[in-house]
Amino acid sequence: MDPLSVKTIAHYRIVEKLGEGGMGIVYRARDKRLDRDVALKMLTNRSLLDEKARARFTREAKALSKLSHPNIAVIHDFDRHHGTDYLVMEYIPGTTLSDRLGQGPLLEPELLHVAVQLAEGLAAAHQQGIVHRDLKPGNVRVTPDGRAKILDFGLAKPLRPGAAGPGDETSDGSLTGTRAVVGTLPYMAPEQVLGDAVDSRTDIYALGAVLFEMATGRRPYPENQTSRLIYAILYGSPDVPSKLNAAISPDLDEIILRALQKDPVRRFQSAEPLIAELRRLLLEGRRVGEGRPPAREEREARIASIAVLPLENLSGDPAEEYFSDGMTEALIADMARLGGLRVISRTSTMHYKRTTKPLPQVAQELHVDAVLEGSVQRAGGRVRVTAQLIRAATDEHVWTGTYDRDLGDVLSLQSEVARSIADEIAVKLMPHEMERLSRIRPVHPEAHELYLRGRYHWNKRDLEGLKRAIEYFQGAITKDPKYALAYAGLADAYTILGNWSVLKPSQAYPRAKEAAAKALQIDDTLGEAHVALTFAQHLHDWNWVEAERGFRQAIRLSPNYASGHSWYAVFLATWKRHDESIAEAKRSQELDPLGLIINGIASWVHYQARRYEEAMEQAIRLLEMDANFPQTRLFLGLSYMQLGRHEDAIAEYERGVALSGGLTELYAALGYALGASGRHADARGVLDELDRMSAVRYVPPYSRGLVHVGLGETERALELLELSCEHRNTWLILLSVEPMFDSIRADPRFQAIVRRVGLPLTPETHR
Repeated sequence: MDPLSVKTIAHYRIVEKLGEGGMGIVYRARDKRLDRDVALKMLTNRSLLDEKARARFTREAKALSKLSHPNIAVIHDFDRHHGTDYLVMEYIPGTTLSDRLGQGPLLEPELLHVAVQLAEGLAAAHQQGIVHRDLKPGNVRVTPDGRAKILDFGLAKPLRPGAAGPGDETSDGSLTGTRAVVGTLPYMAPEQVLGDAVDSRTDIYALGAVLFEMATGRRPYPENQTSRLIYAILYGSPDVPSKLNAAISPDLDEIILRALQKDPVRRFQSAEPLIAELRRLLLEGRRVGEGRPPAREEREARIASIAVLPLENLSGDPAEEYFSDGMTEALIADMARLGGLRVISRTSTMHYKRTTKPLPQVAQELHVDAVLEGSVQRAGGRVRVTAQLIRAATDEHVWTGTYDRDLGDVLSLQSEVARSIADEIAVKLMPHEMERLSRIRPVHPEAHELYLRGRYHWNKRDLEGLKRAIEYFQGAITKDPKYALAYAGLADAYTILGNWSVLKPSQAYPRAKEAAAKALQIDDTLGEAHVALTFAQHLHDWNWVEAERGFRQAIRLSPNYASGHSWYAVFLATWKRHDESIAEAKRSQELDPLGLIINGIASWVHYQARRYEEAMEQAIRLLEMDANFPQTRLFLGLSYMQLGRHEDAIAEYERGVALSGGLTELYAALGYALGASGRHADARGVLDELDRMSAVRYVPPYSRGLVHVGLGETERALELLELSCEHRNTWLILLSVEPMFDSIRADPRFQAIVRRVGLPLTPETHR
């Protein structure tokens, strides 16, 4: 059907043709009911016969229906007329960015103005779990007053499991969709070209390609032949934009080239920090226009990463260490919510408590631009915090502040310090960050003290510490039932007790979820509480859709929370999304370079991706950090076992068992290794030990089942795995990827268990 010959579709009168793509035609039409112009998009006659094209068209409508943002075209209607699908969107006067670029590159202020809007539109889409996958100048329209609108979500892909539309070539509800390459090649990231998993960073790359074209008037890789263009995207390096256009500033060079990094880990990890950088540069450009150009040296020395060293306890009483340590952790947590700044986690900075190392050396070891050091003193009902920010390269004191408050106002004190530092180093705060730092309620002083004591013991990460932490968190809640942080701490403690199999899953995870939900009911901006709730949904509920949504929301709210990235890496590994998993693990290591659990999980995700040499290297580095950390021996043994070094694996597991005091994961791995190595009597000895342990504590049937897998006793192993399903055991999430199950993976009964958990059946082909 030719709409121009029909003239009217439903109550829309066709006025003129605006453009045509491979799948659809767009017309300007008049909405006769509301007396307004609209953009009416219809499938071509050829596409009407293509079910995949129709499915993409439907997916575009559904994607747009979720989005309401000034930089995304608004959808008004979606319907069918005489067998023809059509989509009605707002009519946007003006030209496409592609047409505008036909006149040559944009001046930097205009470029930045458009770039900020495009990044904000992408951020809105990503927050709704949608990646565009086809951002290009032809899909951007710029109004006469300079408003940029992102169009055409026909190739949009859900970022979370279970949310895909029908007919999506690259994703489905099971997260195991067939790989296919979709998009517009000159703007596609390497992972998209290869047909690998895509995420929000894929859109960041496309935006970088658009920025490059706006800056220079040509694409990053100008090759016209497809094979040469693909080779350039995968292996080439784009020119520095300022070499093609001398009017481009070095700072804009840096932004564009970072967005175009081939490795997603090296790009901006979300749209928010990119927006902050673009806004900063736009603001500096305005200052230049006002006759106040920033010094080049000052711009080069901009602080983008920071480590908060443990605050010194000035009370003179060692028993007050919990208070100064707790204040340090709370300050790090507030600063960690700033997306435009990389903030090192507490577990890494606490290694420098009472350090005598020069601050530039500390900064170099932690790979940060600046260090915040200070002191805390409590006297009666008052607390005083003194802090100073020191630039690492020059040992220069950038900022100093002293704050004296009532104990009840301690949370606002921490937020004020974070805001002051953000202002000093020109970190652009996003609206939700501003709201989080401003929305502080007074806290009961005794409740806060109990909370700090709870965190002090929680950070010991041993069984006795966790038990005492729970007592303190519950005490804080009794003193102040509206204290969200105390509920979040309680959720963290129960999550670990479930993860370590100290409590039955039915005892640990419901308590963790209840506490986390209560924390979020009081303050829904707490990224840590989102992570605790999501981790329980992942490990116990097997609610994959909500788990991924929760992890992404938590990371958005607390982009510097290393555990959020690390536990999201675990989730991604269990769904065989190994490149994404390793990228998140690397991000967590950047934020917490000395964290033992963080580095251990980095080894583990490489192991689950079957990159055993890399997993072993990660575990050996962990061994160098702390040879007495029991899980180090577990991670190293896993790699040794798969590399054929069975005796070395057994030796590591035995050391781990001795160090752990009864970690069932280590017993299970040891028993499996002994059985698989032919030492059946020793493997049965491990089973006897697990039976003895079960008389005094919970021992998951999964652990016994793994030993029977090693012994080759498939029937008994499957019985125990089925029992594990009834218990909703934590580590059943590994069934699809764990190499130790390869010997029974083809068994229909094993596959039935995998389906019961809701996981994909077969491991991905590993490269």
